[in-house]
Amino acid sequence: MRYFLAIPFIFLGAILLSLTINDLGNMGHVIMKTIGVGCFFIAHFIVRRKRKKEIKHSN
Repeated sequence: MRYFLAIPFIFLGAILLSLTINDLGNMGHVIMKTIGVGCFFIAHFIVRRKRKKEIKHSN
């Protein structure tokens, strides 16, 4: 299930990092690249999230 959530972020990040639009200007390119890298980090955290195991102590 986690991979189904991470794959769209990976695709979106790859598109934003590789996309070149001349009309955006320098600030637009910086924002687009930042959002693209952020999508990769979000996907990384979704996939690498460790589940906490609850340890039940029986008395």
